[in-house]
Amino acid sequence: MIWQYSPYVIPFIACGLILAILGITGVRNRSCVCARSFSLLMFAGSLWAFCTALELSSADLQTQMLAILIEYPAMAIIPVAWLLFAFEYTGNDEWVTLKTAALLCIVPTFTVLMVATNPFHHLFYSTVTETMVDGLAFHVIAYGPAFWVHALYSYALIYLTILLILQRFMISPSVYRRQIVTILVATLIPLLFNLALVLRVGHLGLIDPTPFALMLSGFIVLFGMIRFQLFDITPIANEQILDNISDGVIVIDIMNRVIILNSPAERFLGTSHKKAIGVPITGILPDLPRGFSGADGSLTAAEQIHEIIRTIAGEKRHFEIRYLPLRSRGSGTKGCVIMVRDITGQKQTELALSAARKKLALLSNVTRHDILNQVTALLLNIEVAQDEQNEPAIRAWLEKQERAVTIIRHQIEFARDYESLGVSPPQWINLTRNFYDLRSRMADHGIALDILKEEIEVFGDPLLERVSFNFVDNSIRHGGHVTAIRIRSERTAEGLMVTYEDNGTGIPTSNKERIFQRGFGTENGLGLFLVWEILGITGMTIRECGVPGKGVRFEIQIPAGQFRIKP
Repeated sequence: MIWQYSPYVIPFIACGLILAILGITGVRNRSCVCARSFSLLMFAGSLWAFCTALELSSADLQTQMLAILIEYPAMAIIPVAWLLFAFEYTGNDEWVTLKTAALLCIVPTFTVLMVATNPFHHLFYSTVTETMVDGLAFHVIAYGPAFWVHALYSYALIYLTILLILQRFMISPSVYRRQIVTILVATLIPLLFNLALVLRVGHLGLIDPTPFALMLSGFIVLFGMIRFQLFDITPIANEQILDNISDGVIVIDIMNRVIILNSPAERFLGTSHKKAIGVPITGILPDLPRGFSGADGSLTAAEQIHEIIRTIAGEKRHFEIRYLPLRSRGSGTKGCVIMVRDITGQKQTELALSAARKKLALLSNVTRHDILNQVTALLLNIEVAQDEQNEPAIRAWLEKQERAVTIIRHQIEFARDYESLGVSPPQWINLTRNFYDLRSRMADHGIALDILKEEIEVFGDPLLERVSFNFVDNSIRHGGHVTAIRIRSERTAEGLMVTYEDNGTGIPTSNKERIFQRGFGTENGLGLFLVWEILGITGMTIRECGVPGKGVRFEIQIPAGQFRIKP
């Protein structure tokens, strides 16, 4: 080996060290997206730079050719590493596999073998000659056909890399575009310098500038990591997002033709993506419910939800079909998304809970019925004992027992009502009629009813009729001297305010916040607590704001959309 001093040796060694450090940086951050392929790029560039330094420091052709033989594995693998980098960065992770890497490395392996055996066939380099420039020995190579196979393959991989990056640039939001430009510039710089070398532009035919270009690309990528969070926030392919959603997603255009569907939707429909694209939705989903947007060839701007039942692999399964319109920038609709969710497990759970609830309700009803029968018998016995007993002390004890048993009966009845709370779906209930039906009970106690001229229907729990009964019952039992009950309504910003007033003793100020608590009251303290719970089921609220000594005033706030008024 004959050494020669070249001013280019130290820069190439420094370049190799810097590229190695960049590769180590990628290894330390290997959990980040693209970090491994970036490290492979930098280590390959480092080897290329060191081998170029060896070429320039040797004056004999044999050593120069040995350096070329060592550097060619790195030169051949760099385009593959760039493509793997692009696959991962653009969200095409399914291509980043050992199988893909092995297939991509077939031509690079062929290249390395051709370089190693070139003295026997001269297909990679047809001739290699030495030349002297400014006192330094350089080699001049005439490329053979095998070299051009290697060059065309490498440039094709880089071209594909650029296409992937440009495609991602076109469909990505602005927040990602500066990142993507960074990657694009880092890819183009080594390509342009290497083309200059292959085409022998100026003195670049003697000194390979590609390692320096790779170093510059590494710094650009490093800058992107720091400035734009290059590997922390990366774009993900829409297809990858859709395929990782467990629900089926079907996108149809304004003509009701399928334009996108993901893998779960393919399994649900029993067809492939290729066969479904361009087909009307009714052609692949014929059991859409009547009135569902898309089923009759029209689109609406309103969301819809329906359930359908399908037999898949011999098993009956329940699906929720959710229609979501895609609104254009104007006021129109340019398509829709149909979400398909398998709710079989949810339905099975609901059926199991419903069956368990029915069994518990049956047991509870039977138990309550038996207890109430015994309570009724006990009250009759107490009443008979009171009629036959003349001792005041014993009669007082019997009255205490009667009150205790009566409270027990009220508590059992409350448990029955509370158990039914929220079980049945809300429905429209005529609140005005509920109060009107209690006028005979008021008349028995000398109470006049001043009621609304219009009918108010409220969307609430079926137990809402208990609210009017409890109000009237409390006025009769606790109002003291109630002679009039007044029902009024008033529209408010929140919806509708319905007020219940009487002219009894009212409620002391200190008790106004406590009357709706369970257990508060002169007896069992369950009536107003139940009222609070019944109203709360559908978002209604209640408060008491009457004047003590002048009567009660209950204000019920009904949200907008949950009431309707009829003459």
